[in-house]
Amino acid sequence: MIEINEIANRLVELLRQKKFLDAQKQLFAMDAINLEPEMYKQRSVSGLEAMIIKEKRFLSNIKKWNHFTISEPLISANHFTIHMVTDVTLKNEEQVYIDEIIVYEVENGKIIKEQFFYT
Repeated sequence: MIEINEIANRLVELLRQKKFLDAQKQLFAMDAINLEPEMYKQRSVSGLEAMIIKEKRFLSNIKKWNHFTISEPLISANHFTIHMVTDVTLKNEEQVYIDEIIVYEVENGKIIKEQFFYT
């Protein structure tokens, strides 16, 4: 079985390359859940297929990447976390800046939950 540190490091590697969909397809369980902060609860989804649709929708609206960084993962027995800063300009010219902590839960060699913390 894949060790959690391998999953965490592979995720960071793919995210830094902006290979978000590849990361989901390779590392997430089919029944994974995605949790946004309470104020965005309607954006939380269940299942890998719904997560991929959500990600494609967000990515298709990006006009320009202004800044994007991801920390090294901080790993525990079944969880890891990363700090990610995303600054993009959307096609409608809206600027979106997100400074967030993301916590991942791993079970049986796959990510089963990702939870985003930002304001």
